[in-house]
Amino acid sequence: MEEVDPLAGKRSAFVARLKDATFQSPCVFKTHDFPDALSSWPENTRVVFCFGSTKESAFSVYSAKEKYGDAWVEQHFYNLNATGTYDELFERDVLQQARQVKEWATFESVPVLCVHYDALWEHKETISQFAGWKFDPPERRDRAPKNIPAELRAAADRVYGPIDAVIDQLPKCFVASSIYRRTVDELPIDA
Repeated sequence: MEEVDPLAGKRSAFVARLKDATFQSPCVFKTHDFPDALSSWPENTRVVFCFGSTKESAFSVYSAKEKYGDAWVEQHFYNLNATGTYDELFERDVLQQARQVKEWATFESVPVLCVHYDALWEHKETISQFAGWKFDPPERRDRAPKNIPAELRAAADRVYGPIDAVIDQLPKCFVASSIYRRTVDELPIDA
């Protein structure tokens, strides 16, 4: 059993582009970037990729616009390497969520533990052991209900339903590997 560093969780930063980050241990970087830049990082790098319902994520972005405004949405789209605009949120996967899952679930240059958002609490010991620091998430709360118009819900079903159907085939907690390629190759990637 690896020793858990109690200080690691206190050294954290958000990094929009991993290519701009400098490896330092122990430290936690939060990002929405793709994994390619980590190919040259040391073997002791550990990544926890959190994924979940792409439809729920789109609904959260839709709701966040009213709460946080246009500047937040613009920054969030930048952070996610979005390939389109907020107006396209329910027309195609502009946030590249399918590509995120596809790339992280099969990335093997450094160890990646993939954990479904809804399973974070039941896998906190696994996450702690994998990362080498105590993962102690806040108490789980139910998602706040979102007021999404019926026509946008229907559009979300068309765009994100097929993506979520593939995501539902993945385990709730797993180490990224090429063995998941067959599953994630079914993801519809929006160009």
